Amino acid sequence: MDLVGSRQHRALQSREASIKAMPNIEITEECRALIESAIEPPTGRRLPNGNWLIPINEITLERLQQMRLRGETISDCIIRVMIVTLHKHGLQ
Repeated sequence: MDLVGSRQHRALQSREASIKAMPNIEITEECRALIESAIEPPTGRRLPNGNWLIPINEITLERLQQMRLRGETISDCIIRVMIVTLHKHGLQ
């Protein structure tokens, strides 16, 4: 491999190392339905227990974790935040 090829290879490896897979969260059918009615259907797959596994970016996940109340599921948190937001900004 020549010098230019070697640099390009190292740059590609560096970019690949910095790219992370989006984390997934498990949400209830009710939570998914609320998201779908307010925004759009989230991507994801239905699990055998009826819940949904959906990808979410890390920043959004961190924010949700900060807003979660003690004992609250991630679905409960999303539903609570969406209801408050829709109430503040008017129903669509």
